[in-house]
Amino acid sequence: MPLVWIIAACFLLASVAAPARAAAPEHVRLTWMSVSNWLIEVGQTRIVLDGYISRIPEAAFSGPSFAYAEPSLPDTAAIQRVIEALGSPRIDCILTGHSHFDHAFDVAAWARLTGARIVGARSTCLQAVAQGVPDARCTAVEGGELIPLGPYVSVRVIRWNHSGDTTTFEGKLLHAPLELTAPPTPTSAGLRPGILQDFPNGGGARAYLFTAQTAAGPVHWLYSNTGNATTFGQPVTIDEAFFSQRELALDSLRIAEHAIPAREHLRAALTDAGLAGVDVWLGFSDRPLAQAVHPILKPKAHIPHHWDGLFSPFFDGVPYAYSAFPMSAGVSDFWEEQQVSFLPPRQYMDAYMLTPTSVRPVANPTVKQRLGLSAPPSPGEHN
Repeated sequence: MPLVWIIAACFLLASVAAPARAAAPEHVRLTWMSVSNWLIEVGQTRIVLDGYISRIPEAAFSGPSFAYAEPSLPDTAAIQRVIEALGSPRIDCILTGHSHFDHAFDVAAWARLTGARIVGARSTCLQAVAQGVPDARCTAVEGGELIPLGPYVSVRVIRWNHSGDTTTFEGKLLHAPLELTAPPTPTSAGLRPGILQDFPNGGGARAYLFTAQTAAGPVHWLYSNTGNATTFGQPVTIDEAFFSQRELALDSLRIAEHAIPAREHLRAALTDAGLAGVDVWLGFSDRPLAQAVHPILKPKAHIPHHWDGLFSPFFDGVPYAYSAFPMSAGVSDFWEEQQVSFLPPRQYMDAYMLTPTSVRPVANPTVKQRLGLSAPPSPGEHN
């Protein structure tokens, strides 16, 4: 059976919930839920990207670059509270960009609470299986797949690269394309979120090129939850010797080969979609990454994410303004030079309306009030 028809179950689930095919939506709604977590709504189709709401304490980690950690459980009550605040318990699909803890740790919990299917790296599927999600409800993707997600939205999967200064040991460790070989074994205290334990990055990252049909025409956006200017055009080769020389064991892990850089995978996806650019890029970006991606992606707007830290409690809200993020220097200036709209969110649950002619921020006060999220900090100010 072709891969696309296996994954099309996301679309079939959405169809069951909607007996009559609704008219094309007036817009696409994009809601930022902290870190690189988004809720995407295309008419009646609802998609979660990453969904990391739990906050594993920083003290749980040891070793370089979050290599090892004590076992931990997802904060199911917090995830349920977010689901209820969003106004509907139904999520059709969960897509993950890669399998590190700050992206994939809550995926299984979202799937159990909502019945959603999962699409992501094989490691994400194995993590979900270890937490009680049937293997048939998760589809591993390697890049190049075209996936229908609902009657008016589809996505192309793109092999991507991870962040990290690859001139340093710590950066190479984050960047290493490690994949689980079997479902990890949980204890009563949960899985181990270390990147050399149960949450490697999933053989490298994936980005997602979305196409949605609205009443006024198609819209297109790219989601990437990580990225690296250095290896965007030239992959870094990391082999087993890198680990053995440092006496780092790769138990239940393998290295995925990367022969083609993310840049070429992005070009191929855009060509396949017949696109010269996109309406908006939802992505991690420092200025070098923006400079590397822009000539190919040509976004009309950029919304940065994954700048708000990893450990501050979700319900405390965004801990500081985007301008206080160390890697933000020069990013807004670059987009202004390129005449690209730059729209950093100010608070968790900020939303955006996307149409063929614009993307505009929406305050989304009702959801924020349900979650107790206060006014965001001013630039340079911390909560």
